[in-house]
Amino acid sequence: MKILEQFHASGHILDYNLEDELNHGIYVSNMAFLVAKELGLPQWEQKELAIAGVVHDIGKLKLNDFYDEEDKLVVEEMRYVRMHSMLSYEILKQYDYSDYVLQTILYHHENYDGTGYPKNLSGDDIPLGARIIRVCDTFAALTSDRPYRKHFDLDTTLELMIDEVKNFDLKVFLAFQRVAHEVGLKYKTNVIKGD
Repeated sequence: MKILEQFHASGHILDYNLEDELNHGIYVSNMAFLVAKELGLPQWEQKELAIAGVVHDIGKLKLNDFYDEEDKLVVEEMRYVRMHSMLSYEILKQYDYSDYVLQTILYHHENYDGTGYPKNLSGDDIPLGARIIRVCDTFAALTSDRPYRKHFDLDTTLELMIDEVKNFDLKVFLAFQRVAHEVGLKYKTNVIKGD
């Protein structure tokens, strides 16, 4: 909570719903943990990915100047929004986060085909943690309501992600799909039962 209090005091909170952003981080964290487990990664790495998932977008807290009065991005300022992964990295390296978490956060918008940011890394040059967060972050964004659109259902989300599969490490994406289907089935079952 110390980090959030610091930003609140300095007036660098975006005009978006902070609760939604926190929920997004928790969602990404849970998915990243499950994907890491599905990939058979050691427990320490699963834990590191859970941590990275929660705080991966904290740099967005400094970007409030780039939103207009309708809470939409000003198009010409989009390049600054792309700085949020670097801002997240800079903020969190001041605290006691591991290099694994920091590298995961810094590169979580790199695409497997080299078209991402901030460094246009490709393939295995992208840290594995960042490749996992990339998939989970995309899924969480598509399955959540946004100011400009409603959420997509599980099947539509997976179709959209398959259309953009070049962005993802295929091994990570396949593990992610297994997790997403399992999570989706549990969700549908609980809704039907009324849990």
